[in-house]
Amino acid sequence: MATNINIRRDVKDPFYRYKMPRLQSKVEGKGNGIKTVLPNIVEVSRALSRPAAYPTKYFGNELGAQTKIEDKNDRFIVNGAHDADKLQSLLDGFIERFVLCGSCKSPETDLLISKDQSIIRKCMACGHNSDVDMRHRLATYIIKNPPPKEKKGGKHASSGARQDNSSASGSANGDEIDVLAHGTAQLDISADEDDDDWGYDEDAAADIPVPSGGLAQSPDDEDDEDDVDPFDQLGDYINGGEYDDSAIYAKAVELGLGKNHRTLVVVIQCLFEGSTTLVKDIAKHHKLLIRFGKSDKHQRAVIGGFERVVEANIDQLLSKLPAALMALFEKDIVEEDVFLDWSKKPSKKYVSKESAKKIHKAAQPFIEWLENAEEESDSD
Repeated sequence: MATNINIRRDVKDPFYRYKMPRLQSKVEGKGNGIKTVLPNIVEVSRALSRPAAYPTKYFGNELGAQTKIEDKNDRFIVNGAHDADKLQSLLDGFIERFVLCGSCKSPETDLLISKDQSIIRKCMACGHNSDVDMRHRLATYIIKNPPPKEKKGGKHASSGARQDNSSASGSANGDEIDVLAHGTAQLDISADEDDDDWGYDEDAAADIPVPSGGLAQSPDDEDDEDDVDPFDQLGDYINGGEYDDSAIYAKAVELGLGKNHRTLVVVIQCLFEGSTTLVKDIAKHHKLLIRFGKSDKHQRAVIGGFERVVEANIDQLLSKLPAALMALFEKDIVEEDVFLDWSKKPSKKYVSKESAKKIHKAAQPFIEWLENAEEESDSD
């Protein structure tokens, strides 16, 4: 089997100059602790001239899964079981959005950040500046996590794999631009994106707040490499042992996440991912879910969390969704008005558009029951 493939897989020319290693994946663990390690993501990212954390985070965004980045050990992990072919297809999307020139489609580009916090792909082949879609969640991560600036003097390789210490500088629209260095530069992984902005819904974009960094916040000390995002800490804590609900909530409070609605998405993914008895497990943990808060944001986060759980195991859990939503309703975790508002339109806020459509279609019997119950109540 060929070890190198064309960076643009739509190009079938065997003499295409831009190559990268074929992505590898290795599934480890089982049950709720199952995860996928990316053994050669560093080599793949070096060929793309992007830090390895960028495609790793992109996978997490697209799959609705948590990611773990250990730069010091070159260990990059995506929660859940994902085969290499699926990840390779997702990598094509990353390359299209964050690597290829928008004009000539060359992968020989630099990422530049302008003063207005937009990201530009500057092509070294044709000189064209292509805007990156800032609505994608990874764009926020890149803004919050630029690699350390490197000294000038590096050069771009013609094969697609560049020297590790290469750099570039430039300008766009008259603004000064910071250059995002490439290769496997160390990243401050603690400043992640806003958990409430997973995915993108064009109609809801205006309502999505600009993340403050991290899944919750940026580190106070950017030089502290051991500073870890509190949401990742909570997820690791839950996945790391058999803790009761009181211990989980106490840990969330300790991390400053006790009333944060985004915490619910993390908790639900960790507690319910891989579950085949959603209704029973909702009954077991319903007091914990309510304890984080009952605002509309908290309730929508609960639905979003279960959307992600279903998407991760859609073949097995899609048919169980109406019963799970009924359990959330009967346990007073999510109220009728929130369900009805959610049902109006599939959203990419938590899952892919395709998954959102499937989930809404599967939920229709429960939504129809709610609407009929409401009509009967009005009639009475």
